[in-house]
Amino acid sequence: MSPVYVAVLRSWSVPPAATFALLLTALVYLRGWWLLRRARVPFLPPWRASAFLLGLFSLWVALASPMDVFNGFVLTAHMLQHMMLMMVAPPLVLLGAPLVPIVRGLPVFAAREFAGPFLNWPVAKRAGSALTNPIFALLLMGTVMFAWHTPALYELALRSSVWHQTEHACFFLTSLVFWWPVVQPWPSRALWPRWAMVPYLLIADLQNTVLSAILVFSDRVLYPSYSSVPRLFGLSALEDQVAAGAIMWVVGSIAFVVPAFIIAVQCLSKKTSLDAHAARNHEASESDSLPPFSQGLPFIFRSARARWGSERVDAFSFVVLFTVVSFCFAALLAGASDDDDQTLRFQETSGPFEVAILATAGDLAAGPSAFSVLVQNPSTQEVMLDTAIDLTVHSSAGMPREAATVHATAAGSGNKLLQIAELNLPAAGDWTLAIVLRRDAQAAEFALPLHVVKEDAGSGLPWPYITVFVVGAMLLVIYLRRRRESRIQCSTKGEALSRP
Repeated sequence: MSPVYVAVLRSWSVPPAATFALLLTALVYLRGWWLLRRARVPFLPPWRASAFLLGLFSLWVALASPMDVFNGFVLTAHMLQHMMLMMVAPPLVLLGAPLVPIVRGLPVFAAREFAGPFLNWPVAKRAGSALTNPIFALLLMGTVMFAWHTPALYELALRSSVWHQTEHACFFLTSLVFWWPVVQPWPSRALWPRWAMVPYLLIADLQNTVLSAILVFSDRVLYPSYSSVPRLFGLSALEDQVAAGAIMWVVGSIAFVVPAFIIAVQCLSKKTSLDAHAARNHEASESDSLPPFSQGLPFIFRSARARWGSERVDAFSFVVLFTVVSFCFAALLAGASDDDDQTLRFQETSGPFEVAILATAGDLAAGPSAFSVLVQNPSTQEVMLDTAIDLTVHSSAGMPREAATVHATAAGSGNKLLQIAELNLPAAGDWTLAIVLRRDAQAAEFALPLHVVKEDAGSGLPWPYITVFVVGAMLLVIYLRRRRESRIQCSTKGEALSRP
């Protein structure tokens, strides 16, 4: 296999915060699923747990694999990522009937004081019914899909990692809403008859076809960023756009038409339809007889609850667990860096080398800055992985200060076609980045002017930690309010019983 394709397959960029969140979700689900299976709840066979875990794994692959690494260079990779987020992960997650197992897998205190009351809250029930209404779900998914594929929003997602992650969250969450009426995960009830899901899916396929056709038959590149970045795999920007539209067309049609066909066959069989209806009614009736939260607790927790009271032990264990998990998650978010924030700063050809330099957009601040370098053959566009790259920063104003020379390597880069180096920009002012390339007996030198500004030490707020405190304060307020309402209700009942 070509070294370039080997480097592509090795280009994984594992997001620590998302990986931690998905692993935690899997553990909570498996704990709840195990407790429900021990209680002999018959509606969570092993295949449901397998589907849920496969859904989480497909979501992780979409966020960590080369599809994510190359989505700023290749529209086809970006489209494959969108298909994973919208057509693969959501239905698999819902097939795992995640609602009850996740609630049952939470700590006792969290399930009793927060998750359970929230799910029984009339406002939450009405909001859930409105969201999963097929008309609203169909319009929501179509609107989100078309909106994010408009050039303005798409370019915004390419330029900013925050907006890129927002785009991914919108695709995944709205797709969960869309697939909910189709999968109808236990113990929810269908708002429409089962046969109505056939036109529902076919209309969604029509929306997908229209957007795909716009990409396939357009005579110009819709997203300018793909015209300016280096071409990596021999496709022009327009050919890449056509291929991406074709992938969206084929994968989307399969995802919508196959379930529609299966549902149509089921509805044409009277016995199957009646059996499914009876099974859903039985499942809904069983949802009120689930095992108690205390089942399956370790012996040490049962002993502590017997000695100090179950509520105190549950509350203390939840506070400890919430603090540890949330601060770990905040630390992973605060320490994460994303290559999506890098943009093309320089592209030039000299002799046998065509070089592209990527760095943070805008003026660079004094201090450490990462520079990614891509070296290609200007004739064939083949990536030259064996090129030695040295970077040095010189003062453009004749200042005596000069940064040390740094050798770029692919070791610290998620994209293994790029070589990355971290340079210390000494101070504010005008500087020149010198890039020296060597390959066999060939060599070339390039110069990139840099305008460096003063480092703003107070510009970055620790928003992940602030979010932890805000969420913790909200949970505390909710708990204290529920306790107050509970005492008022007990007092009212006591007064009513004491009256003659």
